[in-house]
Amino acid sequence: MQTRLGVKTYLNSHHQRDDGKQREFQPYIEANWINNSKVYAVKMNGQTVGREGARNLGEVRTGVEAKVNNNLSLWGNVGVQLGDKGYSDTQGMLGVKYSW
Repeated sequence: MQTRLGVKTYLNSHHQRDDGKQREFQPYIEANWINNSKVYAVKMNGQTVGREGARNLGEVRTGVEAKVNNNLSLWGNVGVQLGDKGYSDTQGMLGVKYSW
C-alpha cells in the first residue's frame, strides 16, 4: 500500500488580452511525503531486483495546467523523488485533452 501526504499551491493566471475568452493558466508547485508499506521486488533467474531506498520518499513537483478554450486543455509537470540509499527518480508528463 502507498500513502501520500503533501501540499500544493498554485496561481490562477488570466491576462487582459484573454478577456472574453475561456483561457486560464495555473502554474503550481507541490511537495509530498510518500510511504510505501513495503519494498516491492522481482525475482528473475534466482536474482532479486528491487527499489532499495524507496520505502519513504520526498517528492517535489512543478508544472502548469492550461485551459486554452472550452474544448482544449493542456498540462505538463516535472517531478523529482528522493529516498534513502541514494534512491532518486525524475519524472515528466505532458497531456492534452480535447472534448467535442
